[in-house]
Amino acid sequence: MNTPSDKSESKEESNCQPWEIHHWGEAFSTNDLARNLAPWSIAVCTVQSNGRGRFNRRWFGEKGGLWVSYTVPLDPSSSINWGHLPLVAGLSLLSAFESLGMTTARLRWPNDVLVGRSKLAGILVERPSSDMAVIGIGVNIHNDIESIADQLQDPPTKLANHVSPCPQPNEIMTLIANHLENLFKTFAISGLDAILEPLARAWKENLPVKILTDDQDYFGRFVGIDSVGNPQIIDDSGQLCTIPAHLINRLVENHS
Repeated sequence: MNTPSDKSESKEESNCQPWEIHHWGEAFSTNDLARNLAPWSIAVCTVQSNGRGRFNRRWFGEKGGLWVSYTVPLDPSSSINWGHLPLVAGLSLLSAFESLGMTTARLRWPNDVLVGRSKLAGILVERPSSDMAVIGIGVNIHNDIESIADQLQDPPTKLANHVSPCPQPNEIMTLIANHLENLFKTFAISGLDAILEPLARAWKENLPVKILTDDQDYFGRFVGIDSVGNPQIIDDSGQLCTIPAHLINRLVENHS
């Protein structure tokens, strides 16, 4: 088993301009591996034994799925809000899936990709330094999701159930890399304004949600984000409420 500090790991390296790919057979966490790599690197593994999502929730990374982290350069002097990177990554995933003919995937703020109520992919962005971010992505593709469904908060789905023929994980990795590169470079120049229009389409449904903060909980239908990235809901009285993103602990969809 590989650990982030073990530099003697058996791995393969290849290029996918501008990315340099580092592949491990098995790893604890691709995000932990990626934080030691240069910007424009990809850390990917066949099996991820200790993957994590937000709030340190476990992410099951069995063979057949894509468990990958992409490193991107940040400009600390820029006025860009790098906290919006999960949205950039989410749009990159949707764009990649749409290129395969899949149009049913949607975003759930701030970092999940779902089909209907079922989770297809998750995103975890971390900043190991002021000038680099690690964008961790897990996508269910061909992996066995039935055996772990009862251990997950959201019912899982996988790409192979929605795309036929469905590419292999490494092909999806490259496809995402291309879409992420293009969208990230646009975002790095123009910020959130550059992605507001596609984001407005990415939510797809105005679902009822509960938004939890330290001070109070908000209930209403999620309608998107404002011009600076704060989630907005319409409550039962029809009033538009904007909740500052930095105050939000969780957003939970209510399907009952």
